[in-house]
Amino acid sequence: MILAIHQPNYFPWLGYLDKMAKVDEYIVLDEVQLTDRSGMMRNQFLENNLSSHILSLSLKKKGYREKKTNEIELSDFKEVQRKHKIFFQMNYGKSKGFSEVWPYISDIFEKDYTHLIDIDMDTMIAMRKLYNINSKLILQSQLDYDKTAKKNDLMLTLCKAVSASVYLSGQGAKAYMRDDTFETEGIKVIYQTFQHPVYEQPSAPEFVTGLSSIDMMMQLGITNARNVFWSNVEKGKSTDIYTL
Repeated sequence: MILAIHQPNYFPWLGYLDKMAKVDEYIVLDEVQLTDRSGMMRNQFLENNLSSHILSLSLKKKGYREKKTNEIELSDFKEVQRKHKIFFQMNYGKSKGFSEVWPYISDIFEKDYTHLIDIDMDTMIAMRKLYNINSKLILQSQLDYDKTAKKNDLMLTLCKAVSASVYLSGQGAKAYMRDDTFETEGIKVIYQTFQHPVYEQPSAPEFVTGLSSIDMMMQLGITNARNVFWSNVEKGKSTDIYTL
């Protein structure tokens, strides 16, 4: 069984979904601390002027650094929610895929959220449906594992908690990963290979990369976006680093 692990994200980017699509099970880290200025609370979207724009969620900051992700509360949410809804309608309303994509995400701009984890999970689940990703989604808090473990050891103990035989890690984790500790436990470590697909962004003088995965859906429509996404997934899986 192939496993990947990551913090929750707000309307995650394509690289995040690429990792999720390449595994059998995916653990969402909801008991770790928040990483400031990360995809956990914000992401980039395309404005009509064809530049990227960051949409951020507002958090109650008192003591948030000591809280688990699933304990962090939202601040001024209805106003933030209203602004994000208007941004989507104004900047994607005339795009090719808007009419078919909007029903998948419209409820997110109407629900009464109080905690970061809930809106993050709803945006992730919406994107999974849009891109037809069916890997099993598991919350860290649902598992029995060593709660004192950090970094490499945390990833290892979570792998053992779900009996993973292969762990797909992001490239950025190489700084702290000790692959030999996984091998001792009979778990093979592989690293994600992801090359961002280039797709049509009408009238853009040059392609804007690294945006939320909703952008490709809006620009291409569901069928075309899925085709581009899954072709890119298979290309990454065929590289030597992913060979099992």
